[in-house]
Amino acid sequence: MQEIFYTLATPKEYFHQSRKFPFPKPQKCLQPDCLISIPPKKHGFYSRNAIEPDFLERIDIRRYHCEYCGKTISYLPCFCLPYIQYTLKTVFFGLVCHFSLEFSLSVCLKLFRAVSQDIYWTYQHLQFYAKRFILNLKRIYIVLRQLLPGIILPEPTEKGAQRVLYLVLTGFADIQAFSARFFEQGGRSFLAPCK
Repeated sequence: MQEIFYTLATPKEYFHQSRKFPFPKPQKCLQPDCLISIPPKKHGFYSRNAIEPDFLERIDIRRYHCEYCGKTISYLPCFCLPYIQYTLKTVFFGLVCHFSLEFSLSVCLKLFRAVSQDIYWTYQHLQFYAKRFILNLKRIYIVLRQLLPGIILPEPTEKGAQRVLYLVLTGFADIQAFSARFFEQGGRSFLAPCK
């Protein structure tokens, strides 16, 4: 199981603190079928990629183990997305370029290359994230209505995606705050695979 926690640390700051980072400590197991009131124990680390302009490193992710149910919980910093090696800001930049600025995918790629030579995105990368975002719009709408009561949302189309990105930019401190709150409310990333 993965849990996203909010932090103001940048990927670079997080990387430099490494295993000395002040990770959150769960007070109980977070597994839905367990929830025993005994704090899980530290269970080492695993490393994963965190890629954004001017930062390409493997970062350490803290793991905890519940002795009661035998399962582990991994704590991802909010600048990461589960199972995606590019940082949240990088993916969000691509979504904003495509949906909010209404650039074509090829123009977005040119912007990426102008910003960073280190990000090797292809047309398929941007297309994948854009499609995943559109497919998740209904789920995003449900969580947004809980987080921002009274908002009015259009049909879940590309125009709807544009409206959602505007709400994220104006209704939350930053994309990391939205991502962490979305995960806390919905139990999944806003770019999780749709079942």
